[in-house]
Amino acid sequence: MYRSSLRYYRIKKISFLILLLFNILFYRWLMTDNIKASSINFVTEAFAEEYNNIDGVFITALNYTMPAVDVSYKTQGFYNRDLTIASMFNLNQNDPLKILKYQIPIISQIDIDTNKKSSTTQITSNQKDTANKNTDNKVTDTASKNNANTPDKPTANGTTPDKPLILLYHTHTMESYVATEKYKYIAKYGYDRTNDLNYNVVRVGDSLANYLLNDYGIAVLHDRAIHDYNYDQSYYNSSLSVKKYLDEYPSIKVTIDLHRDGYGSVMQPGVDSIPVLSNLSNQAYRKKYIMDINGQTVAKILFIIGSRRTAEMKEDWKKNYEFAKQISDKLNELYPGISLGIEVHQYAEYNQHFSEKGILIELGSNYNTLEEALNTTPFLAKAIYEVLKDDGLDK
Repeated sequence: MYRSSLRYYRIKKISFLILLLFNILFYRWLMTDNIKASSINFVTEAFAEEYNNIDGVFITALNYTMPAVDVSYKTQGFYNRDLTIASMFNLNQNDPLKILKYQIPIISQIDIDTNKKSSTTQITSNQKDTANKNTDNKVTDTASKNNANTPDKPTANGTTPDKPLILLYHTHTMESYVATEKYKYIAKYGYDRTNDLNYNVVRVGDSLANYLLNDYGIAVLHDRAIHDYNYDQSYYNSSLSVKKYLDEYPSIKVTIDLHRDGYGSVMQPGVDSIPVLSNLSNQAYRKKYIMDINGQTVAKILFIIGSRRTAEMKEDWKKNYEFAKQISDKLNELYPGISLGIEVHQYAEYNQHFSEKGILIELGSNYNTLEEALNTTPFLAKAIYEVLKDDGLDK
């Protein structure tokens, strides 16, 4: 009887390991065949980003073999996070609905936040108007502060650019920074994330667009739509936005997907707190992304280029790389050390196949404050302008 039970246990264990390996090797390839955009096979870049390190592979394996983790991952935006029970499940005994979500997956699709319906408020920069110049980098569009009604087109102060040169957008729109007294928020939809556009990367995009417009006369169409309520589909969602605007505005020559980098977690969902920067757990990672320029702390920049292309994609990723290198080199020429260089990822295209000058920028990380990220935007704007001027595209 004992031997029979032992044999059954071994067979069960071997079967589990085989199933685990099958999921890891074949799940995403089987699932993504049906996802298409612009007549190409579209693989969600959110999963591609996971494979950038071994932790991501482990998280992915957990997602595909433990339904509770999968639900948590997809609904709460757990990406590249630590693997403690608290970080994966974020359970709260005072929140029975959250516990039910992990037991009954369909409940995880319920969102009682009424603000979600108005998630795609957008703004663009247009005519050079000194009256609207934001010297303190604040959002002037009050509708965006409350995520109010979605306009048919992105707008800024009631205008739409006739011939924008740059499309600025955010695939991971809700990526946010360390809360401070000045920029205090409560994370939601996952660690270090919020759908309040005044405290996430959209705010940084607003500042960058303002500097490009007001200081250099560069017309920017800034798409402020939230693409990552469903994190797995974020790159698919942003690809639709990019394609739409490129079709509508042939004048667009540059597409910039503005992110912030991330490691571990700082701001926990639902927790009202202001972390002490010197007490953050990974000081080495924080130091990686900060430097001093003229007495103020600024966030450093990293460029990401995806080199994957299918037979249907005519665009050459090396052109994207060259454009990113121009900006990176110009940044370090003007402000030595501010650019961390370029990472090339072979498993993704990050929507860069739509434009020869399509790039992804990580401006700071989740260990930076919003102030530090905003401090970087005038320097990034100047470098972009200088490169465009050298290429004859500044007008």
